[in-house]
Amino acid sequence: MAGGIFPPLGSCSELEKANCHPLVCLLCHEPYQHPCLLDCYHNFCASCLRGRASDGRLRCPLCGHPSVVRGGTGLPPVDRLLQFLVDSSADGEEDTHCANCDRCCTKADLDTMYFCNTCGQPLCAPCREETHRARMFARHEIVSLSKRTKDIHKKCPLHEEPYIMFSTEKKSMLCINCFRDMQGESRAHCIDIETAYMQGCQRLDQAVMAVKELQTSTREAIVLLKAMIEEVHNSASEEEAAINSLFGRMQEQLSERKKTLLKAVQSQHEEKEKAFKEQLTHLASLLPTLQVHLVTCSAFLSSANKAEFLDLGYQLMERLQRIVKLPHRLRPAQTSKINSEYRAEFARCLEPLLMLSPRRSVVGSAGGIGPGIASANMLPGSQCSKTLMVPGCPPTGDKMSTEPLVRKPTMHRYISTKVLLAEGCETPFAEHCRNYENTYRMLQMEIQGLKDQVQELHRDLTKHHSLIKTELMSEILQKSLQMDVQIAAHYSAVEMMRSVFEEVWEETYQRVANEQEIYEAQLHDLLQLRQENSCLTTITKQIAPYVR
Repeated sequence: MAGGIFPPLGSCSELEKANCHPLVCLLCHEPYQHPCLLDCYHNFCASCLRGRASDGRLRCPLCGHPSVVRGGTGLPPVDRLLQFLVDSSADGEEDTHCANCDRCCTKADLDTMYFCNTCGQPLCAPCREETHRARMFARHEIVSLSKRTKDIHKKCPLHEEPYIMFSTEKKSMLCINCFRDMQGESRAHCIDIETAYMQGCQRLDQAVMAVKELQTSTREAIVLLKAMIEEVHNSASEEEAAINSLFGRMQEQLSERKKTLLKAVQSQHEEKEKAFKEQLTHLASLLPTLQVHLVTCSAFLSSANKAEFLDLGYQLMERLQRIVKLPHRLRPAQTSKINSEYRAEFARCLEPLLMLSPRRSVVGSAGGIGPGIASANMLPGSQCSKTLMVPGCPPTGDKMSTEPLVRKPTMHRYISTKVLLAEGCETPFAEHCRNYENTYRMLQMEIQGLKDQVQELHRDLTKHHSLIKTELMSEILQKSLQMDVQIAAHYSAVEMMRSVFEEVWEETYQRVANEQEIYEAQLHDLLQLRQENSCLTTITKQIAPYVR
């Protein structure tokens, strides 16, 4: 019976490889002693589970599923079905001794043994013929020992009457007395033993078929998962090899491009240094000439009389004017900034390897985006992936930088915004651009007004050595601080829109290329405005001591 219900499961898992016996505990590897059933339907001996419960929960030692335990024992309920199988197996394996001659009967000889229900003792075949054939034993009920083990549960333990009915409502067998004691409504759910047995067998067959289908599906899933594990291993190996290969090629490309960029930087350095030194030599030679003529003028004014002054003074004035009109290179012909566009160069050398989708070029003839913004680079895997990176500006995820910025607001952003709004597409980003342009123009006008006022103050101090409007000093400083707060608030508001726009950008990435450039340029312009305002604040604070 047990062998029919628990067929060999094969070798689909480690448990099956161990050929686990269905009546042997998986923890102690001994036959079950008081088997307990967990909520995950795994069985273990009560002694193996004792002491494992914590806070009313017991975690399965095999699968880890928690089970709720009730009562003071800290153990799940006893599995009566498994206990029945264990007892049946133990009864079949124990040797039986005849009560009369003490003859030992093995399991193979079970059919040759009898049991006297009247005496309550087992008998061997010879003793049954020799002793229980007498008249005094004529009324004794003698049955086969194997039949007796099967019929042991046929009587009601309460009334000692044989079972005749089965209650489908309570799922229990009934004797005649139990049936009589039932209420009328409950008797409608009672059927005879044979019918209940046939119906139970049919339902059990259906349940067994469902379990067999689940068993087949489980085996297939195990085979699939093993194959996927192997596939994951192979895929990981291939991916590691590809990463190492690509990384090696990237290192080679970057190393070559690094050498080229360093040569370009060195070339710019030498060129600019040479130009500055030539200009410095010219100015160094000009300075003694100017000093000599200034001394000459001073000496001439102190020693010449009126006639001598009128005779030679105009000649001296003409000489001084010609000296001033000579093409002196007082200002540097070029900036001291060395710009190799290394971000763009590194990204460009990696594009063939990483197969980056080409972004629409907005680089002007001078290599910048509009007036003063360098070309954008986009490297996959970085935090700013799919966003425009402006060299010299902080990443969009960082706080607003206060480092010196020399770039002016880009015209490319303004033109691109005009083109986007002219298309007439009513999108969240288009509405954002309309609101942004209005706010930006207002902030720009405020900053320009502060610029003009600071320039007037600076002109008064440098040329007139006095302030015409001294009351404007504190007003400009206060407005500058207020503008800083407004720009920071507007920058935060624009930055908060990033998550909204990124969802749209993921869906329509081709259109986003232009929108991202405009968006990053907007942030850059706000940074530029704030930097200009910071410079105004610094200048105003520097002027304040002179005003006092």
